[in-house]
Amino acid sequence: MERINHANDKYNGWMGFITSALIATNYTENGWGLTRAPEHITKLLQDRLYQTLEVTKVTTKQECSVDETTGKEECIDIQQEIVEPSTDNNKNTRKEHFINVIGGDDNARPVMISDYHQNMEILNEMKPIFEEWSGIPLEGSTAYGIRAYRNNSNLLMHVDKSSTHVISGIYHVDRSDDAKPWPIVIEDYKGNTNQVYLEPGDLLFYESSKCFHGRPQTFIGGYYASLFMHYRPVNYNHENINNEIHYAIPQHWHETKPSKEGLDVMEVVGTSFKEPNCKHLLCSLDEDNEMSKNTVNWYGPAPKGKVVTTGWNPTTMTPPESWDDDDLLGGDDEL
Repeated sequence: MERINHANDKYNGWMGFITSALIATNYTENGWGLTRAPEHITKLLQDRLYQTLEVTKVTTKQECSVDETTGKEECIDIQQEIVEPSTDNNKNTRKEHFINVIGGDDNARPVMISDYHQNMEILNEMKPIFEEWSGIPLEGSTAYGIRAYRNNSNLLMHVDKSSTHVISGIYHVDRSDDAKPWPIVIEDYKGNTNQVYLEPGDLLFYESSKCFHGRPQTFIGGYYASLFMHYRPVNYNHENINNEIHYAIPQHWHETKPSKEGLDVMEVVGTSFKEPNCKHLLCSLDEDNEMSKNTVNWYGPAPKGKVVTTGWNPTTMTPPESWDDDDLLGGDDEL
């Protein structure tokens, strides 16, 4: 951070890292968890997505091969799904306004498929699940989306607003048939960088103003759609938190040090950051970087009625043998 040149970027960077490292409270052991969402809510969201999203399939190229038996060349069309906001004003879709943490050109900006009342109903209905995971009483802050990310976009690493986005969830609704795997990346409290590959109907819990998270890899595909839910503790004093962040920034924050050999380059983009010299803009995802030794891959679907997290087996999605059912949210029952 001390090697960032632009004063505004430097201060924004200090705010993000101070919030994560010092100010934001840890409410859970690891800062994140993965579970299956209620099936009836998944269906509601998928119905909204399918009835609203306008998808066009465009042939981008042909792939040809020679049949070994007949010796004839056979070709197939490779199609790409193109997503645009609906021209029907009654469908409540729009291109999302510019957000500096979301990369890509104008054609890659996400499409928002909004239903405020349904989102608030889901936020209220799912509050007990988030309270069970976090261990504290909560009140809803906001739920937005469905956000459909589009081809050639990405989401840089960042932490969310500490005033409202404290206990949060990413509810993966669905993705296009041509979508390549696109993990959510989240840093936990044990020093790991977790790449979580969600399946439709998976719900990722995370402490979003504490844990750096993002999707720095470039998304390839038609769309990737999720709903985002945010809660805060009951009687949460966000003004005190915001003041603490500013007061905690060191007095020498404006000073700039020269570059240092062996130190990975970092750039601040608005309220996010990227490491431009590393693969996927994050050194912990670059196999050639020492930081990648602490990266863990997790693949959904998550088990029903349980919360997968750091310490579980990422291959089998099973807990350590020393854990009892009391350690698992919901035991063997579905959430």
